[in-house]
Amino acid sequence: MLLLEFAAQGVRGVTPAGGRLTLRPGYNVVAVDGPALRRLLGALLLPDPRDAEAIPRSAGGPGAGPLRAGLTLIGADRVTYRLVRDFGAGCQLHRFDPDKRAFAPVAQELPDVAARLRETVGVPSPSRLAALLTLSVAELPSRADGAGGSHAAVPGLLARPRAPATAEEARQRVAALEAELVKAEAAEKLQYQLDGLQSRLFKLEEALRNGQRLREGVTAGEADLAALQPVSAAEAVLGDPEAKLAAFARATARRDEALRRAEEERAILTEAEARGAPPPPWRDPRVLASAGAGLALLAVGVAGAVEGSQLRTVALLDLPAFGLAGWLVHAWIDRDAAWERLGRRRRAVEEQAGKAEQLFQHEAAEVAEVVRQLGISKPEELRDHLLRLESARRSLEERRGQLAAWEADPETAGALAEKAGVEEELRRVENELASEAGGYVRDLRTVEADLERARAEAEAPPPAAAAPADDPLSPLPPAGEEGAPAAPSEPLAAMLAAASEELGCSPAAAARGVAAKASQLVAALSGNRFSGVGTDDRGNVQVLVGGRPASALAQPPADRDLIYLALKMALLEQAVASDRTVALVEDVFAGLSEPGRRAAGRFLKQAAKAGQILHTSTDAPFRESADHVA
Repeated sequence: MLLLEFAAQGVRGVTPAGGRLTLRPGYNVVAVDGPALRRLLGALLLPDPRDAEAIPRSAGGPGAGPLRAGLTLIGADRVTYRLVRDFGAGCQLHRFDPDKRAFAPVAQELPDVAARLRETVGVPSPSRLAALLTLSVAELPSRADGAGGSHAAVPGLLARPRAPATAEEARQRVAALEAELVKAEAAEKLQYQLDGLQSRLFKLEEALRNGQRLREGVTAGEADLAALQPVSAAEAVLGDPEAKLAAFARATARRDEALRRAEEERAILTEAEARGAPPPPWRDPRVLASAGAGLALLAVGVAGAVEGSQLRTVALLDLPAFGLAGWLVHAWIDRDAAWERLGRRRRAVEEQAGKAEQLFQHEAAEVAEVVRQLGISKPEELRDHLLRLESARRSLEERRGQLAAWEADPETAGALAEKAGVEEELRRVENELASEAGGYVRDLRTVEADLERARAEAEAPPPAAAAPADDPLSPLPPAGEEGAPAAPSEPLAAMLAAASEELGCSPAAAARGVAAKASQLVAALSGNRFSGVGTDDRGNVQVLVGGRPASALAQPPADRDLIYLALKMALLEQAVASDRTVALVEDVFAGLSEPGRRAAGRFLKQAAKAGQILHTSTDAPFRESADHVA
């Protein structure tokens, strides 16, 4: 359960400026009187016929004016409800109908309203509200004075019986109801007009919904086209993308073919170069052997000729020897020339490959630059982008054509003009209803019934004098009266006992469950004078002072308040998180230092994340920490 809006009229300390307070999920700081708001929320969420006597009225007394309040809230069933209560007449609970876009009444009798709030909306029980979801000034140990804190009381449920109205009060009541009846009649007429206008506006919006879909389609198409703006810029750079892509494909094929042939030539040259250059003739043993043999034969022939012997004929054999050496030298010359041709051939192959790459770079420069700007991996993807661009353009053109045809339809023009007139009339009626009816308007039949009862009371004999009433801010009769609750035990023990009943465990177990969080809180609130808080085996609250346990009851009243706040705030955080509901915190931190108040504000902000906390305070540290200030 979460509160969305709160309104009050005639309630002292609670009535906001303009009559309403807007609330939000999370941590809300509201500038109203805490005890008065607590009693009023108790009277709304836990309605009882005697609630009016517990609500503090604005100046002027009981007959000064109507006492009314209302809530708009989201229930546990995720449905929005509106609760309006006139404490002198009755109560109405309305449920929001999303189909009709209006609130419909679901209960008008207090018992029915209370049952609906408890069973359907998910309002916590009175005991759970008091024990876990409320932190008030009156329940602090320094304020209890042995008479019990607010944990033992349910706000608004134990008020004194209402004193009978005097004749003058009855006449004032009749006059107020007659004035309200006039406003209710005017409001009912205006509400009838408002309902009719809303119905017409709903029908017109249904009729114009197709146009809205067409506009949304045009907007979506424009967004798609805007997302493809880089592709459109690339198309403008290329001029004729198809021709450029075709030229790019041809250039790529030529480059690839040239590189393939160059690679084949390189393989052949590499294989030939692997055999190495031919050795020079003077290192060839065959040349050396044949030349040496020729010289030896020549020498023998010369020697034979000198001696006149037949050995001179041996000189003729030097010719084949020298011929073989010459033939071997000539073969080396051929091999050396072939080796030089291998080098020239490799240079030519490299030059051809470089020229093919340069030609490709020149022919494909535009396409390559576009590919780089678009951030795509290969030029083939550019065609897909261009196809998407063309498809987006065609789609946008079709949608614009459909929208233009719809806007040119005479029925559409008439519906648009009628809608503008209905909206203007609707604003006029809403403003008139707000000025005529104000913040609250009850049902006309309810006001008439109340007026009849008030007139009957005014015509009845004057009542007997009644005993003077106590302070209306007191929610409980004095101790000792019949029906008064028994005085509870010490506040810390009573608070843990009440919490343990709601949690279904022992007081010691309830304290241990929040001991870690409470220890952090008591250290922050006390400026680290206390380092921890917990209970012993018998359930007695203890606090760590200088690392040693000490009884909480032995501490001064102000320190007992710190211990109480740490434990109760830890329990409140646990309850808000488990129930996902609303909790009320009064201005209980006035006695803390500024660092302590800021630490409390941060904790309340964190505790409210799972639900909602209303904190009645005007202190700057809490307003700075709040998710919403009202």
